[in-house]
Amino acid sequence: MGKPLTSDFDINFKRFFLVLFLLNLTSCTKQHLTYPTENTIIHGQLDWQKKLYFERINIFKKQPIGYNKIIFIGNSITQSGGDWNLRYETNTIVNRGISGDYTNGVLKRLDEIIFFKPKAVFLMIGINEFFADNSNNPDISPSYVANKILKIADTIREKSPNTKIFLHTILPINADQYIKVKKVDYNFLQEGFSPSVNQQVVEANLILKSNLKYSVIDLHSVFINQNFDLNPLFSTDGVHLNEAGYDFWVKQTEDLLISLEKEI
Repeated sequence: MGKPLTSDFDINFKRFFLVLFLLNLTSCTKQHLTYPTENTIIHGQLDWQKKLYFERINIFKKQPIGYNKIIFIGNSITQSGGDWNLRYETNTIVNRGISGDYTNGVLKRLDEIIFFKPKAVFLMIGINEFFADNSNNPDISPSYVANKILKIADTIREKSPNTKIFLHTILPINADQYIKVKKVDYNFLQEGFSPSVNQQVVEANLILKSNLKYSVIDLHSVFINQNFDLNPLFSTDGVHLNEAGYDFWVKQTEDLLISLEKEI
């Protein structure tokens, strides 16, 4: 008796499961959770910033975000907010601030954010690029920083389209307060230096506020004093916030956070 012929049904049935297997394999590969490695190069990152960056990355690996969360991404200003859940009286916020971080540093660590598809992301980044003498560094400009921030938002939206994205304007600094507290004499903090930190911040914020794709929370305008510097009442050193500053931040945004919390 001859070998039975394979029917068209059997062939199509096997093809169907082969395609299903390959699709599932591809899907699993794309969703693999990854973090920056020690070999990751971040433009402009100094040795102390690299050390802090990977210390935090190692913490993130041990304390993954989880699903259906609200993520705060940023630098030391965000990180120093500590447990934002205590500030907003919620339990859904995850702090992903890294002291000394840059826009490029955030871009390198978005895989974790995208993997967990958060309910919302709040981003504040950019001051570290401006906290330097950029007079002879045309690569670092307000448009460069603003466009990097928008690229971060674009990357999240492309790969996690249901995540709501909110951009905080970059906070100003108070150079006089910083010089006094830190006892430094950096040239870029001196009166008359151009481009000043705050001048660059204002120009970057104008670009952010003119974007038509993402909601912007303008903390800059409420944290400045009559001289357009960071109000010293809200700061420990002219750059970082004190408890009054964080309380004021929460006051400006608590209604929004409460509304997002109700959706979860």
